[in-house]
Amino acid sequence: MVLWKQFLAEQQSALKIQAWWRGTLVRRTLLAAALQAWVIQCWWRSVKQRRAQQRLHSLVKGYVVQEQAAVRLQAWARMCLCRQRYLHQRSALCVIQDPARALAFHTNDLKEEKSALKIQAWWRGTLVRRTLLHAALRAWVIQGWWRLTLARRLEGNRRAALIVSTKQVWAVVKLQSVVRRWRIHWRYLQVLYAIYLLQCHWQRQSCHTCALLRAHCEVTPTHLQFHIEVINP
Repeated sequence: MVLWKQFLAEQQSALKIQAWWRGTLVRRTLLAAALQAWVIQCWWRSVKQRRAQQRLHSLVKGYVVQEQAAVRLQAWARMCLCRQRYLHQRSALCVIQDPARALAFHTNDLKEEKSALKIQAWWRGTLVRRTLLHAALRAWVIQGWWRLTLARRLEGNRRAALIVSTKQVWAVVKLQSVVRRWRIHWRYLQVLYAIYLLQCHWQRQSCHTCALLRAHCEVTPTHLQFHIEVINP
């Protein structure tokens, strides 16, 4: 009877250890799956952000090219208009042959000078706009690069924090498993020692053939409790 109870206790201990090990394997699998899913999500977000930045960069580049083409076309059209006006004025001056020719030449020179000043002012404004546009484009590129760098740093910090937390959880689980195994082993040794003492004591008794021994064991988180009754037939 005592051996059968001992066998049942060993079976229960083995079942508890197996259940704990299965739970540990399930938690480890779920933790690894969560880590892999997080890594895939971070990679996909970075890919989407890079694609969006490439699209925006191509749009800005196309807009800059169109703006430059429009500016060049406007400059060419204005140059043609100025040249046409200049040629008309020159032909008119050549046709006129009167005493007021000197005054007319002086007036035309003033107009040409004003036209040249306007063309110079327009060209300077074009150069300023072009410079500002290039500066804005460079600033936008630098801002995009800096945002991408910050995002990568943040992802690296998050990944490091997740790895550290995973290691800590795994260390805690290992420590808990060692403590539980030690406690189970210690209780098992106590039970074996108590059974051994009971067997030795019962074998030394001279009247063990004329009495029955009934024992009951209760396992608590802190100690063991034995209830032994000697029943006379």
